[in-house]
Amino acid sequence: MHRREFLRTATTAATAAAFTHGLNVSPVRARNFTAKNDRLHIGCIGVGSRGLPVTLSARRFGEIVAVCDADRVHAERAQAKLSDGRAEIHEDYRRVLDRDDIDVITVVTPDHWHTKIAVDALRAGKDVYCEKPMTLTIDEGKLICRTVEETGRVFQVGTQQRSDPEHFLLALALIRAGRIGKVQRATAAIGGAPTSPSLPVMTPPPNLNWDLWQGQTPAVPYTRRRCHYEFRWWYEYSGGKMTDWGAHHVDIAQWGLGMDHTGPTTVEGTATHPDVPNGYNTATAFRINCQFPDDVELV
Repeated sequence: MHRREFLRTATTAATAAAFTHGLNVSPVRARNFTAKNDRLHIGCIGVGSRGLPVTLSARRFGEIVAVCDADRVHAERAQAKLSDGRAEIHEDYRRVLDRDDIDVITVVTPDHWHTKIAVDALRAGKDVYCEKPMTLTIDEGKLICRTVEETGRVFQVGTQQRSDPEHFLLALALIRAGRIGKVQRATAAIGGAPTSPSLPVMTPPPNLNWDLWQGQTPAVPYTRRRCHYEFRWWYEYSGGKMTDWGAHHVDIAQWGLGMDHTGPTTVEGTATHPDVPNGYNTATAFRINCQFPDDVELV
């Protein structure tokens, strides 16, 4: 190996090590945290199709003492999956926050609930792991940041691509090491949301508290494909593919450009939306051009 190639390879390896260093460090040790018990007590709010695997993963950091969901089927399934089966079931997240024995909560609910639950939890003295997207609006994001500062609690957004050493962190290390030269343009391919026909109104199933699930959004009659996984395709609860996958891919692109702490200087975009009564309403196609300083572009 030539000396120049050796140095470039060594630099890449060192950069990758810097990116991955500390990923497995316990958050307890990281902030000199002392739990009320020998192990962290964790309450998991939202234990559906995404919340359940997060709940099961959280077991290695502490004891799951509470599971909470507006759908009792989800809560009972999560309770049964936990090996000891001792986690208490709650329907209302406020009952989880009332518990003095809980140190940390996970928030893996539909997106429209993230900000309120996170802010309430921080003010209740809990540390918070919140699934992406952190919020649906800039003002909500600022509110969470202010609340973290005011309370001194720990807040983490769960975006797994930021901790994937074999793919995304390696790619970022190669970029930072200059292996592809100066980056002037990045493309993040996401794709649009699916479409639906006009969907029928139904009676909510007995296991689902539909009023609680809707929370602070405008109250509407129950439609099965409004909730659970498919909440993503309704602007009342989500931002479509931009917040679902854009929270991953656009974040990584901005990180690679070194612009994740500043953001673009100008943004222009177009989008196509469905027009179906009581049907999915998030964009089925869109194109967004973001301009950064030094003529750097993200599409």
